[in-house]
Amino acid sequence: MLSANEFTVGSIGQATPLSLVLPRHEHEETILIGKCLGGTAAFFLGDRERFKWFESSGNNHWHGLIIPNVRIEVDEASIFDPGRTEAKPGTVIRHGTQLIAKAKSLTASRDLDPIILEDGLTETSQEHAGFFRWQVVVGFDSNRRVLHAVSAG
Repeated sequence: MLSANEFTVGSIGQATPLSLVLPRHEHEETILIGKCLGGTAAFFLGDRERFKWFESSGNNHWHGLIIPNVRIEVDEASIFDPGRTEAKPGTVIRHGTQLIAKAKSLTASRDLDPIILEDGLTETSQEHAGFFRWQVVVGFDSNRRVLHAVSAG
């Protein structure tokens, strides 16, 4: 359950990075807002456009329940080396100071693009680590709730 101060309702163009947008009806999608080179990115987590993305800056077409300031938790048991195993759509990779999700562009058919979910993390001595399973959470400790779980493989 969410308290009233944990969400707003609006378009994805109003949502800031690391907001989860939940659908209100069957024509809307579950979307995680991240960053791309052009600004903000809408990363689909719902079934219809699963693991696809598009630039969402200023977009007033897609709407839903906006939950800002969510966190990403990775399942350490699903770790892989992106240098040895190909990343699949929906995987997350800790690369340097960033946590990125691999996504397919909604408008072009090309390689997977990185959607920045978190930036400014502590520098790591290793190049990168990937994860096939992760989840979107809100709150801390006894108030922590899993809003969406992802399995990319």
